Amino acid sequence: MSGTSKKLSNSFSTGGGGAYFEAHVQASFVALMLTGGYAPCLPCWPIVEIKLQGKIDGFDTDDLIVCVEKIDTKERCKLLGQVKHSIGITQGSTLFGEVIQAAWNDFNNPKIFSKGKDIIALITGPLNATDSHNVQWLLNQARHTKGADEFFRNVEQSNFSPPKSEEKLAVIQHHLKSANGGVDVSRDELYNFLNYYHLLGYDLGKEVGVVLSLLHSHISQFHQQYPKWVWGRVVDIVQTWNLDAGTITPDKLPEDLVEVFKKRAIDEIPKELTTTQPLFEKTDWNQHPYATDLALANLVGAWNEKNESDIAVLVELLGEAYGLGT
Repeated sequence: MSGTSKKLSNSFSTGGGGAYFEAHVQASFVALMLTGGYAPCLPCWPIVEIKLQGKIDGFDTDDLIVCVEKIDTKERCKLLGQVKHSIGITQGSTLFGEVIQAAWNDFNNPKIFSKGKDIIALITGPLNATDSHNVQWLLNQARHTKGADEFFRNVEQSNFSPPKSEEKLAVIQHHLKSANGGVDVSRDELYNFLNYYHLLGYDLGKEVGVVLSLLHSHISQFHQQYPKWVWGRVVDIVQTWNLDAGTITPDKLPEDLVEVFKKRAIDEIPKELTTTQPLFEKTDWNQHPYATDLALANLVGAWNEKNESDIAVLVELLGEAYGLGT
């Protein structure tokens, strides 16, 4: 072979797989917005705005900014998302260092990040088991302990924590130190940062997957026949808006897509058919003033008013002149 031959590369990388995965992740949030779904890690409030490529607005964690809004008070909070299809959580990973740098910058910028409300998320494709298990454990421990001392005590308990948890915590500390200008981040600062940091795994970018199945299920509530086609339309729109670092809101989307997700009219049953009819009162014949006469007449069954013999029997049986009782 010639020495100038091009080196064979990973097909996912050369085929723009990272951008493809990013667009599908972004589109998943647009689909949730259109179907009335909710964003992960945020309160269950409607998604009202999705910003793509937020660098121009001052975000360093800029691939995806998802805003949700409480219906009654209009209070908002947001998810700042960095999307990476493949990443290694190691000290030597330049890519993870860049992700932590962006997250640390935004975390310390009160103009764009509200502590106590907003969150930062690294959204990835499949991670290796060591990274996924240990890092998720660390983040959960940070959110479920009362303070930094308890958190570090749990991490340092060899029979309690996963075997690589201390190693992965050291990786995060290493990259935070670099992000902090070479100055070590204090235990309290680290603990506080981990409380707001999330690691989300998405199996998107393929023809099959759990997340894709759930998205198709959401869409099918509005368009049961062709949810795959609608999903493809959402992805296409997101890719187009991504080129312009756009901000997606429901009223800015194309009419043909919005029309798909309009709530169907519900036919109501006419009120006159749903009104409860009054129950007829039942007569207690035992309490009727002529209960005895009626019982005797029922016993006789039938008679002929023109027959004197029939009338005579009735008079004797009833003890009164025929006709006077009525």
